[in-house]
Amino acid sequence: MHTPGGEPDDSRAVRVRVYRGRAHYDAKAIHRAPEGADLTAFLKRGALAALPRAAGWHLVVLSVERTRAGEALAPMLDRLARRLTRTAPPDTVAALAVAGDGARAVLAVGARDAAWIGRLRTALGGIGR
Repeated sequence: MHTPGGEPDDSRAVRVRVYRGRAHYDAKAIHRAPEGADLTAFLKRGALAALPRAAGWHLVVLSVERTRAGEALAPMLDRLARRLTRTAPPDTVAALAVAGDGARAVLAVGARDAAWIGRLRTALGGIGR
């Protein structure tokens, strides 16, 4: 998808970063959501694709959308993901998918420890109330 000036629309580009313990890396490819696709669902699929699909893993998915111009979603969620994976029990992985324009982001966290995921879900559920 291009803007009227012929430039690519950055809002459709999706970058994914994966966090495991103290290590993190960017996925090699930048994916582009097809025109007409639900961008939030595309971001969720991108983040979830980076997590293990083994039995016994539990998930939390946090979807965030910018409400004002200039809000920095990606850096805030990047810091959260780094902190979570550094302090989490072993076998915890996080993936952050961000739209190219930074207006939307999805953080998915997976772990084998169901109790830890439950505490994380409770803590994240209280934000913004």
